[in-house]
Amino acid sequence: MRNVLLSTVAVLALTGSAIAADLPSRKAAPAYIAPVPAFSWTGFYVGIEGGADFLSTKDAAGVKVDRTGGLLGGVVGYNYELGNRFVLGLEGDAGGVLGGDKNVTVNGITNKVDSTYFADVRGRVGYALFDRALVYAAGGVAFGDVKVAGFTDDRVGYTVGGGVDYAFTSNLIGRVEYRYTDLGKSRGPFPQSVTQDSNAVVVGLLYKFGAPEFGPVVAKY
Repeated sequence: MRNVLLSTVAVLALTGSAIAADLPSRKAAPAYIAPVPAFSWTGFYVGIEGGADFLSTKDAAGVKVDRTGGLLGGVVGYNYELGNRFVLGLEGDAGGVLGGDKNVTVNGITNKVDSTYFADVRGRVGYALFDRALVYAAGGVAFGDVKVAGFTDDRVGYTVGGGVDYAFTSNLIGRVEYRYTDLGKSRGPFPQSVTQDSNAVVVGLLYKFGAPEFGPVVAKY
């Protein structure tokens, strides 16, 4: 009788375990964790920029006129991010030089020196320090004007510089940049050759086109 009872208990225990395994689980469903957007620098962008421009104009007689003006303009460009965090790009910008005029008196004669616009076409090479911060160097062709005593000389020179771009969101990028621009020496309409260069510090706000990329969906148990 004892053996029969023990056998019966064992059978009931095994049967109960099998039935429990077939019952629906009461365990809560895994919590859904939204995928984190993976930022990429690749894409087209447009924006606005402004800052301060420190200009220096000098004639063949050694008369030098230092001026400070403001810069305000627009920018358009394209970046391509390589797989090793390096970013290549091409960018163009243009705008106005505000308040960059100054009167200078030499030998009793007063003349106004001025510049009114700027434009650049530059290549860029950058490196993503981390996901959303890009340090870069840029250089290319620069365009601008030099005005002395009512005469205007439109010039082509070069510009080099560097800066930092930071992506606040997947589409909104802030910028701080330094540029050196040399518009060279030209006689133009002037009675003697005049050189001009400048050092500028600009900040910008860019909009990058394209939707963010998403990483894999993660379920937390």
